Amino acid sequence: MTDLFSSGEAEAAIARIEQQVAEAQVRAAQAQQVQADTDAVRASATSPRREITVTVDAAGRLAGIRLADAAYDLRTDALEQLIVETAGRAQRLAGEQALEISRAAFGADSPIVERLAGEIDREPPSAPPAGFRV
Repeated sequence: MTDLFSSGEAEAAIARIEQQVAEAQVRAAQAQQVQADTDAVRASATSPRREITVTVDAAGRLAGIRLADAAYDLRTDALEQLIVETAGRAQRLAGEQALEISRAAFGADSPIVERLAGEIDREPPSAPPAGFRV
């Protein structure tokens, strides 16, 4: 009965597998670092006349709103629109920061980077989801 692999072939196969495992470990560590860096992203945008400043995280979740005294002089509908527009700018800035983190880690041609870039370029909905009031 003959062996499926010669001793040299077996050693080469083991070396390839060990190399693949090492590369996978490096990629896993890199992905964890990207996640940590992305979790730390915060971006702020301020309205043109400085009535409000909105801060969001990389996912676009609201982290804070600062209203200057001038914001209270605005009509309610104007203030609402200003908050939405300013939050949108902050979200775009946070998304761009997250995109740069991903590009640096995975390369510009990575499917992960392409998907994230597509998410950033996607237009926000024009109306609030059903059940929400503005």
